[in-house]
Amino acid sequence: MNEKVYILLPVHNRCEVTRRFIASLKEQTYRHYHLVLIDDGSTDGTAEMVRAEMPVLSVITGAGNWWWAGALQQGYEWLRAQSAETSDLVLIINDDTEFTPDFLACAVGLMKNLRGTLLLAQAYSMATGQIIGGGVHVDWSRLQFSQTVTQAETNCLSTRGLFLSVGDFLRTGGFFPKILPHYLSDYEFTLRAHRKGLNLRVDESLSLRVDERATGFRQDDGGPFSEFLRRYFSRKSAANPFAWTAFIVMACPWQWKLLNLLRIWYGTGKIIAGRLFPATRMPPWS
Repeated sequence: MNEKVYILLPVHNRCEVTRRFIASLKEQTYRHYHLVLIDDGSTDGTAEMVRAEMPVLSVITGAGNWWWAGALQQGYEWLRAQSAETSDLVLIINDDTEFTPDFLACAVGLMKNLRGTLLLAQAYSMATGQIIGGGVHVDWSRLQFSQTVTQAETNCLSTRGLFLSVGDFLRTGGFFPKILPHYLSDYEFTLRAHRKGLNLRVDESLSLRVDERATGFRQDDGGPFSEFLRRYFSRKSAANPFAWTAFIVMACPWQWKLLNLLRIWYGTGKIIAGRLFPATRMPPWS
């Protein structure tokens, strides 16, 4: 019997980006899947477009305040309420991705021989073709994140193209959106799954392409200081120190927790000081 793949797809006001994803999904040779569209308050017709393209699906509708972890937690609760077989598969994926027609078939084939495993697709940039996502090793003693070469090194994954069984997904306990709503929620989730004894794996034969232009704030683009602060502390910012604080509190081993909290807030102070006091006028405490 072929496993059903439940595809959890959070979306928010990116109709054309989502349309490209749906085009890839409709081309899949493996047809035993069910799309769960988690539409967090889109106002641009995203849900209507997907319904027109994919008549058979489930839609979970939010008010625009779920963010990534909140949307996935809605998908987690939806799955808990279903009669899905624990051996069925879950795919967590972003809508800014595209993939070849054998993507689902390849993943299902790989997962048949894997038990208690989170399987991540290798991610490549649409713009450059370079690898931009795979296995990650977190070195807590230095708070460093590095790409891994072997499965043994990997203790962390993203959720951008992540396959796992329904049973293992339910076993993880889901996400904690009130504490960690967006960035780093995927790392916290996979680190926790690894601590629970699940294996983390990336396979080169399973890949997707990512539109990096559709991601959140990742750098300081200049402008007024007030705008810098708004972007820096936004939930869309990968550098948001409040998200990093929550991540360290939740995921970091106790012996490195205090040191890493100090690292985050010392670094934040340096960045803010650098904007207030350019290189030609250093801050008085430097």
